[in-house]
Amino acid sequence: MATPASQLSPEGTPSMDVLRASAVRIKQKNPNVNLYVTALPLNALLGRFKPDTYNSDNPRGYQRPITPSRLRKLSEYVREEEGMLPTSILLCIREPHRAHFVSTNGNAQSGQAGMLTVESSIPMWIVDGQHRLYGLERAMTKDKAKWLADYPLPVVIVDGLDAYEEMRYFHVINTRQKGVPTDIVDRHLLAMRESEGTALIDREGEKNYRRARATMLTDMLNNDSQSPWRGLIRMSGDKLQPQHTMRQHSMVTSLEPMLSNSVVQRASDEEAWKLLLNYWIAARDLWRSAFEEPAEYVIQRPLGTGALHQLFPDILELCGADNDYSVEKMNDTLSYVGRSAGFWHTVRGHHLVRQSGARFVRALAEYLRERLPRPVLRRL
Repeated sequence: MATPASQLSPEGTPSMDVLRASAVRIKQKNPNVNLYVTALPLNALLGRFKPDTYNSDNPRGYQRPITPSRLRKLSEYVREEEGMLPTSILLCIREPHRAHFVSTNGNAQSGQAGMLTVESSIPMWIVDGQHRLYGLERAMTKDKAKWLADYPLPVVIVDGLDAYEEMRYFHVINTRQKGVPTDIVDRHLLAMRESEGTALIDREGEKNYRRARATMLTDMLNNDSQSPWRGLIRMSGDKLQPQHTMRQHSMVTSLEPMLSNSVVQRASDEEAWKLLLNYWIAARDLWRSAFEEPAEYVIQRPLGTGALHQLFPDILELCGADNDYSVEKMNDTLSYVGRSAGFWHTVRGHHLVRQSGARFVRALAEYLRERLPRPVLRRL
């Protein structure tokens, strides 16, 4: 543990002192570079860390500016939610400065335990973790969470690098690591919704709550024996198969117009699923040959599916006028589009279905929408 070498003054600002902490020293490829793995309380770091931010006065800086909204969210997370930050902060002591380390046991291969000392005059530059550090500082000072002064953080301190080499470390860390795939995030949100219910709205926002609901509906589309989509969606972790026509996340994203509809928002999950299932059964009955050979048509690909999901709220509105959301009613309503299955063919179909991209999804949806009956406005 760190010796409380940097203490808060009565005014809330740290008074600098020598930093001493138990640590493990590791040497990897470069024998002149040391990595010190330790744990430090927040108050031992306040006033010591510095970001090398790019701006007109510092053109060789490499860090992006601090984003205030991210500091606010970090503060809320540590004060009101789980508050665990398991990823280590990465700090660098630039040459010619060095930390002082006295080994007590161990070896260079497995790591040497000992006492790490960093003089008060030596700055520690932030390579990774600036929003965590400044977010914690905000939580403790502006948001009055004084208990965070002793909040322990896993920290890796590197010495033996110059400013350029430090920037290279930052570049590698932030450009070569891969973020969490979107389809895995879908699954995370669904698991949270199943565990927390509508409380997820407060934690993750309404948009992510709808995304979790869309993931649930996507699972049902892919698994239900009555669904025209059974087995056609490439779910997270699935190997690509010849029958797959849509990825999980593409389907989840396409369902947004449906889940923003007021009827669906008030419906239970079971009712929302029944509406969606009826819609796709109605579409299959209307354009059967397109569903029998999905590889030859776009109706079950991102373009066609996205357009039909944008059209879905209009179908619900027209069906709602008669309070009839049956397959038969949806089929009758869709039939006003007046297009055969050939309209959706990848080669011989309408020119709009031979395009790609969000712009053409909207254009195709509008083309179909224009052919639907106008709503009856009894009184204006």
